[in-house]
Amino acid sequence: MTVRSTKRVARGVTGAALFGAAVLLAACSSTAPEAPDDPASPAAEADPHAPELAEIAVTGIQGPGLIPLILANDRFAEQYGLVMEYVPSDNSGVAVTSVVSGDVATANTSYFGVIDAINQGLPLVVIAEGWASTPETGFLMARPGSGIESLADLEGKNVNVISLTSSHAIKLRAAMIAEGLDPDAVNWVELPYAEVAAAFEQGTIDASSAVGPTLAAVRGLGATPVFDYAEGEYNGMAESGFVSSVDFVTQYPNATAALQCALFKAQGMLHEDRALFESTFMSFLGAPEAAAKADIMLDFQTENRLDALQKNVEVYSASGLLSQEIDFAEHTLPTPTNC
Repeated sequence: MTVRSTKRVARGVTGAALFGAAVLLAACSSTAPEAPDDPASPAAEADPHAPELAEIAVTGIQGPGLIPLILANDRFAEQYGLVMEYVPSDNSGVAVTSVVSGDVATANTSYFGVIDAINQGLPLVVIAEGWASTPETGFLMARPGSGIESLADLEGKNVNVISLTSSHAIKLRAAMIAEGLDPDAVNWVELPYAEVAAAFEQGTIDASSAVGPTLAAVRGLGATPVFDYAEGEYNGMAESGFVSSVDFVTQYPNATAALQCALFKAQGMLHEDRALFESTFMSFLGAPEAAAKADIMLDFQTENRLDALQKNVEVYSASGLLSQEIDFAEHTLPTPTNC
């Protein structure tokens, strides 16, 4: 898979047309699971084996969660006549912005920024759920000497969450409020994963979210876990997935279906092949074999789960930051049945 760091407008992606939005949102109503059987639905007519485009750009944070994207392109894209170009992103907010602006066709992102975008009137649609919250795969880690041992110690400290609208940030806020703590008393910081280990060594942040190689790196520096982002009520909720603009999926339903099929096949494939996960982990993330073998594989999904997606709305509401609730059934494409 080609990896690019420069911006390029994805073919055919423009601002969402009102007519296109109305058509697709009607198709993705609360009856979304039955939409493929509706002859009037774009999803019903989509043929994943005849994409309108030969190549699309996909963005997201370069971490373990995007391993299926690499495998989807390497193992399944050819059978659908589609090439996926990966464009790295520093955080979910940037990824969503790239979709809205038309720089890419699809982004892997947590769902809280998607909720914000939809509430701001930006027509986004979830095309494929990525992974569910998986225990021991992502932690808030405290720098040695920071004095942080629990959520109660975060007030007044510099805490990195990659993005203020990331899943990790919202979960931390909700968990602190549940314990009677004040998340607004935290000095929130936004740094990409690649800068976390250096910031720990320099003492510029006291705690940070960490996954994959970053988690292994800060553990090597003596950092200790404070909070597991998949514990308790968060376990199994839809954590991150792939979103596109309504305009894109309306204009290119076959290419969208091809991407859905390739992603879901790749994600299902990983459940049966730990060795493949580890080899791709090393090549994609530039991580040593020891880190790959130690990493706990995320709970990748093979279909879109509306209840698990809606859990994000509940958590966001509990964080005290949600302006208006949405129904993900109205903003999620059905899982293709003709892959």
